[in-house]
Amino acid sequence: MTTHVDEAGSDLQVKVIKSLETVLRKDLGEATAQTKLFEELGLDSTSVLELLMTLEDDHGIEIDPETLEPEHLETVGAVCAFIEVSAGPGAAG
Repeated sequence: MTTHVDEAGSDLQVKVIKSLETVLRKDLGEATAQTKLFEELGLDSTSVLELLMTLEDDHGIEIDPETLEPEHLETVGAVCAFIEVSAGPGAAG
């Protein structure tokens, strides 16, 4: 099984990148945890909402938008870290 993720890569990172590909309608094969969502990928406020819905629908990840802060959307890795905290034990019930 060969999946391209960087040294800090994870299954969650792969899911986030796949959801970004769906939202942005382009291949992000070179995306890493350090890839900037707004500056490098061109995300905007509308696509952020679409990303969150896609993550929830496609991957069963529950996200609490009340706790979402701008820094959680800086990079792919920041999104992963936010999901790990917000969807941790007891958050998805």
